[in-house]
This record gives sequence, C-alpha cells and structure tokens, in this order.
Amino acid sequence: MKKLIIFLLILMNLTTVTAVNETPKYKIIASSYKQEDIEEMYEVKDKLIQNYKKWVKGVDDVHQVLADHQRAFNAKYYNGLYTIVLGEGKGKTLEGKLQVSYCTSSKEIHKKSWLVSMFS
Repeated sequence: MKKLIIFLLILMNLTTVTAVNETPKYKIIASSYKQEDIEEMYEVKDKLIQNYKKWVKGVDDVHQVLADHQRAFNAKYYNGLYTIVLGEGKGKTLEGKLQVSYCTSSKEIHKKSWLVSMFS
C-alpha cells in the first residue's frame, strides 16, 4: 500500500497541468472582391485593433469586453470569434488574433517538472 501511495505521489509530481488561455480571434468578411471593399476591410481591421487595445486596458476578462462591444462594429462574438460582416459579406475574408501587443513572440512556453527533466 505504501508503495502505491509513493508511486502515485511521484506520478502526480511528474505530470503538470498547463492552463491555456485562448486569445480572441477576429474574422472580417468584405462585401465583395472589389478593391474598394478590400481596402474598407483593412481599414475596419485597423480600427478594430486600435479599439481593442483601448477596450482591454486594465480589464481581466477580454471575452466579456468583446461581447459588450458588438454594436461598435455591427459584429457578432461567439466562441472566442469576433465576426464582422461588411455589406453582403460575399467577399474576401480576413482572419487573425486580437492581441494587445503584436511585438511579443508567438512561441508557446512549455513548463516542465524538474523531476521529469532529471530522468529524460
């Protein structure tokens, strides 16, 4: 019985739980494939990113902020995706992640247990 408990304690130490915080994403659909509509789509994207930086300043729950600001761009926010449809929505699509700072690295940091690294 003692061996089983010790084994389970060591096994608990070896496994680590990593919480993944999903960053919200945006999707902008242009009215058509015309150059004017595509340029409007990129202007809306720039405005969205500027407003997003203002909205989330000092806020913990960014998902709630996006849900509260759906009317600002006539958008829909569902499952972490902020969707903006311009006009008929039959044109080009632009997608990306909403971040406060775009200068940070996109590499994911993996946490390891010191015990796992000792045996590997």
